[in-house]
Parts: sequence; structure tokens; C-alpha cells
Amino acid sequence: MRDYPTLENFFAAYFHQDWAVEHGSADEVIAYYRSSESPDQVARARGEAQALLDDGLDDAALGARIMALGSEYDPTRDGATWRSLLQRLAAAPGAPP
Repeated sequence: MRDYPTLENFFAAYFHQDWAVEHGSADEVIAYYRSSESPDQVARARGEAQALLDDGLDDAALGARIMALGSEYDPTRDGATWRSLLQRLAAAPGAPP
């Protein structure tokens, strides 16, 4: 999905099939991403996450988009929503994920 290249990299690289082996929770993945990538990269991911949120898609459509970007994580299995996952990623640096 060329509209969201930074998100595609984020989801494919950080929420790959073994993400739970490396991190205990989705919030830990987001925190690790924020601390290990450049501020510019994180800012691009935040902007793309907000743009995807602003598309006005319902949660099921957001989930389909995120899975198409390479995510192996489904927040609904943890009682969360796809929207809340993107909101945590889009939050300002320093904010809790």
C-alpha cells in the first residue's frame, strides 16, 4: 500500500508473526519502535497513522487495511480496537503508547 509506506514498514517489521516472542504487548512494540527509530521516521509513522484514522473507515475496514500493510497482530484479540491501535501509534512522542 504505497499510500502508507512508513506504516507498512512499521507493521511488517514490528508486528511480524513472532512479535509476541520479542515483546510482551502491543504497547511494548510501539514503545520499542519509538525508541529505536529516528525521530523523523517516528513522525512519519505518526502522520500516516493519523491520515489513516482520518480516512473515516470503520474498525473492520481499518483492520483490513492494517492487515494488508503486513500486521500479524490483531488488537481485537486483546479487547482493543484497530482504531485504538492507530491512536496509540499516532500519539505524541513521550505519551504513553
